[in-house]
Amino acid sequence: MAAHNKSSSHKEGILSSEKCICFYCQEIYPPTEIEEWIEENSGGETAVCPKCGIDSVLGSKSDLPIYDKEFIDQMTEYFF
Repeated sequence: MAAHNKSSSHKEGILSSEKCICFYCQEIYPPTEIEEWIEENSGGETAVCPKCGIDSVLGSKSDLPIYDKEFIDQMTEYFF
């Protein structure tokens, strides 16, 4: 699923988003709540969900339908 690529090495996009969602726990929150980032070998940084601690965060600037429950359910089912 190509959408998964938008869930890593995405610090700039996450911080410029209005809202974020974790496709593991499905909680929605502002990016200011994210305190932990994983440094990737590629040089990017990946957000860790402040609610559940999993690195499955998508931002509203990702051009993905993060408010579409069916889409998020599909992401959860596919990856978990």
